[in-house]
Amino acid sequence: MKETTKRPSTAPKVRLKAGRERRVLGRYPFGHSGDILEADAGIAPGSIVDVHAESGTFLGRGYFNAEGGTPLRMLTLEREEIDARFYERRVREALRRREERVTGTNALRVVHGEADGLPGVIADRFGDVLSVQFRNAGVERHRDLVLNALASVTGASSAFERSDTVERRREGLELRTGALWGELPSRVEFFEDDLTLAFDPTTSQKTGFYLDQRDNRRLLRSLVNPGDTFLDVYSYTGTFSLHAAKAGAKTLAVDKDHVALGVLEGCARDNAVERLVGVRLGDALDVLGALEKEKRTASVAVFDPPTLAKRKDDVPNAKRVFTTGAASLLRMLSNGGHLLISTCAHYLRVDDLLDAARVAAGEANVGAEVVAVTYQPADHPWMLAVPESLYLKSVLLKVEK
Repeated sequence: MKETTKRPSTAPKVRLKAGRERRVLGRYPFGHSGDILEADAGIAPGSIVDVHAESGTFLGRGYFNAEGGTPLRMLTLEREEIDARFYERRVREALRRREERVTGTNALRVVHGEADGLPGVIADRFGDVLSVQFRNAGVERHRDLVLNALASVTGASSAFERSDTVERRREGLELRTGALWGELPSRVEFFEDDLTLAFDPTTSQKTGFYLDQRDNRRLLRSLVNPGDTFLDVYSYTGTFSLHAAKAGAKTLAVDKDHVALGVLEGCARDNAVERLVGVRLGDALDVLGALEKEKRTASVAVFDPPTLAKRKDDVPNAKRVFTTGAASLLRMLSNGGHLLISTCAHYLRVDDLLDAARVAAGEANVGAEVVAVTYQPADHPWMLAVPESLYLKSVLLKVEK
C-alpha cells in the first residue's frame, strides 16, 4: 500500500476474519459484526481505527463503533491522517463532481454518505443554505471537522442540522436538530427550472426537500399537455404537481401531512398556478378509493409513497400497497395516460415494482407498456461496489385500454 509522507497518529486496531478483507479491498465500505475477528479493548464509539486482515496486513482506516448496527465504516485504504484536510478534500471532490452534472437548479446534494467516501454524512445545499445530517458515531465524533469543511467548501451563509434519523438511535446517539451557523431563514427558497420552491427547515421532512425526484419531475412534466389532469399521490410538498401545473395541467395533490400541503399551496401562489393546484388531505389509499367513487379521471399520475420496506420482511406488504394504489390509478387514467410508480426503499427492487404493477394492471383490467425505468439523479451517486447506495427506483407505465 502507498503511504503518505505524513504518518498518521497511532490508532486502535481492528482485525477482520479470513476472507472478509476482499470486500474492503473491493471498496465496500461496511464491516458488519460477523466480519470482525477482534478489536482492541476500550475503543470509544466512533473512533478512527486501523483495519487489518487476519494475517495482519494493513487494509485501511475507518470509524468503529462496537455497539453500532454496522460496527466498521471504512474511510480510506491509505495510511493517511483523518483530519481537517482529509474532510475538506472529500467535500471538495464531491461538490466538483456534482457541479459538472447538475443543471437548471441551485439546489443539490453536496455529500451522499458512503458514495462520496464520507459514511454517515448527508449534506444538501439550497441556494445559500446548507442542510446537514450526521448518521453515525464516527461523523458525530468528528462533527466540527466535517462542518468546517462543509462551510469552507460550499461557502453557505447559513446551515441547519436534521440529525433526527433512526440510524442515530442504532448508534447510541441522541437526535439533534437546529441551526448550525449563520442566520437561518424561516423559509428556505431555491429554484428548480422555472419554479420557485420553498420549505420551512423546522417542520420539513428528511433534509428539507426531496431533491432525488428532480429527474422524474422533469420526465413527467414532459408528458403533460395544457388541459390535462394530474394526480400526485403521496405528494408531500407537491413539486410534481407544481411542474405539471406550470405545463398547464389541473392537478390534485394527495397527502396526510397538512403542513406539507400548506407549503404546496404557498408555492402554487408564488408560481402563479394556484388556480390549477388542488389538495386533498388524508390517507392516500383511502383518498384514491374516494376519488374512484367520484368518477375522477387523470391523464398523468405519480404514486410515490414513503419508505415502505425498511427490512426485507417488509417487502410483501409494501408490494401490496403498490398494487392497491397502482390499480386505482390505472382505472382512473385515460387511454394513453402515464403512471409513474416510485420507491425510495433499498429493499424494494425494480422487479418488485414490476410485479406489483403487473398484478395491478390485471386487477384494473387494462394493458400497460413499460416506457422507462429510472433511478436516482447524478448528485445521489449509485456506486457499483456499494449495493446499498442504490435506493430510488421508478417505473413509468403507459396505459392501454
